[in-house]
Amino acid sequence: MLKTSFIIIFINLFISTNPAQPDIRIEPRNVVFENIFNRIESAIVFNRGNQPLRIDSLSSANPFYIVSFEGGLVTPFFIQPNDTINISILLSNFYNITVNDTVDTLWFYSNDPESPRDLRIKIDFFDDDDRGTCSGLISDEQQNPLSGVKVYFLYWGIYIIDSTSTDSNGNYSSQLPKGAYTIAAEKDGYQTTFYGNTADPYLAYPVDIDSGQTVNLNLRLPFIGNTGYTIGGNLIDSVGNVLVNKGVVVIRKGTHTPTLLKGNAVLADSNVYSAFVRPDGSYSVTVRDTAYYYVQGFSDYYLPSFYNEQGLPAIYWQDADSVFIDQILYNKNIVMKRDSSYGGGNAFGSLVIPFTGSYDLQGISVLAKSLDNGALYSYNFVKQDGKFRVSNLPYGRYQLIAQKIGFPLNTSEPFVIDSVNQSVSNISIIFNTSSANDESPIPSSVKLYQNYPNPFNPGTRISWQSSESSWQTLKIYDVLGNEISTLVDEYKEAGTYTVEFNASNLASGVYYYKLNAGNFSGVRKMIVIK
Repeated sequence: MLKTSFIIIFINLFISTNPAQPDIRIEPRNVVFENIFNRIESAIVFNRGNQPLRIDSLSSANPFYIVSFEGGLVTPFFIQPNDTINISILLSNFYNITVNDTVDTLWFYSNDPESPRDLRIKIDFFDDDDRGTCSGLISDEQQNPLSGVKVYFLYWGIYIIDSTSTDSNGNYSSQLPKGAYTIAAEKDGYQTTFYGNTADPYLAYPVDIDSGQTVNLNLRLPFIGNTGYTIGGNLIDSVGNVLVNKGVVVIRKGTHTPTLLKGNAVLADSNVYSAFVRPDGSYSVTVRDTAYYYVQGFSDYYLPSFYNEQGLPAIYWQDADSVFIDQILYNKNIVMKRDSSYGGGNAFGSLVIPFTGSYDLQGISVLAKSLDNGALYSYNFVKQDGKFRVSNLPYGRYQLIAQKIGFPLNTSEPFVIDSVNQSVSNISIIFNTSSANDESPIPSSVKLYQNYPNPFNPGTRISWQSSESSWQTLKIYDVLGNEISTLVDEYKEAGTYTVEFNASNLASGVYYYKLNAGNFSGVRKMIVIK
């Protein structure tokens, strides 16, 4: 009897010392970033408790890290008892590190009774005291100083490393790590302008900041006011579906049709507008006149992406949908895809245009594609002298891809980044447009494009592409679903097509056109105005 009582008492004590609660564990306890080519580390978060663990948020002293959770999870989320989640930590803002930043802690806040728990971080490389100063005056076109102007500094032309604001006299000043920058200024009611007197980051003049040097740069902002023609939306992470709170949105006039531009066409861009993304992930761009525009988002450690109506990342212009801006448009969200720029390799080169008659290299960007895994990595813009630099490449085999709206993609010869060749120079990309219309490439998907113009009177063009040969029909319907006209009803080979539609015998109103091609069925709306 005495023995039985002892067992009962022991069980009660065991239960009382193991309450129902989560128990977070992080392994390893430390991560070390050894050099510029080792800027991504991983860890595992365990729940050793007997209740679900809720990860609420993370914080660190320095904004140098991009933390990604397995399966695209975003905080808050739960880890069940005895389960684990893998995380990756990318050291992104490495160019801004000083000796005081080489030791840090990543804090995990949760419902664990001992929250927060820590993951210690050590950075073994930095450039301390290698800083210069950029200062200047921001004014309007009449040279009146502008106060409260936001001034942005883009490292290598693509990473927003810092920002400041002008004082009451229009002056600004900022200390920056040494390196190459583009500078931009933004104020409500004025056109966002990059140094070089342009709204286009592709055309911004690069500025070199050296250690101990002061560079003076003045910018003038054109007044634009409230034209009533504005497009707005958010930048959204394609995996976590969270807002991207830093970046720039560039819109340029143009209409998407599958027809490539003719060879020897002038490469110049005009009518470009831009705006920086707000801290809440939203953007708003005002234009001067009504037209169709491409909308493209750029952000640190994301691939550039165009707006498209499917809500998918559109890295290439062929997957974009242009937007007709004739009023204030909302919810034109741009879905962004993370790049894989965790290395330290560089690719330098120049663009070669073989035909004569145009030396204008505006609006061309260069992407790095891995030949090992097919992933797209870093990017940059081709400058007016035809030169480019693509940075932050890990070790591996690559090919560069140059793209410009309306032209076919052009690629470089393969090259290798390794411990011996950490920088590769003299890479050439032949931007050959002379055969753009000679041989149409086979599309990779079936897609029905928005008609152009729209609204229209009386004629418009309807374009589509098909990746497979099939019987295809294209029909027009009214709002009640009555068939108005059959434009196509025949077998077609894989390719891109455009047909004309004349609505001279139709009343003003909303109509629909429907494409059936194999297993694909798509519908779009068009408007007749008379």
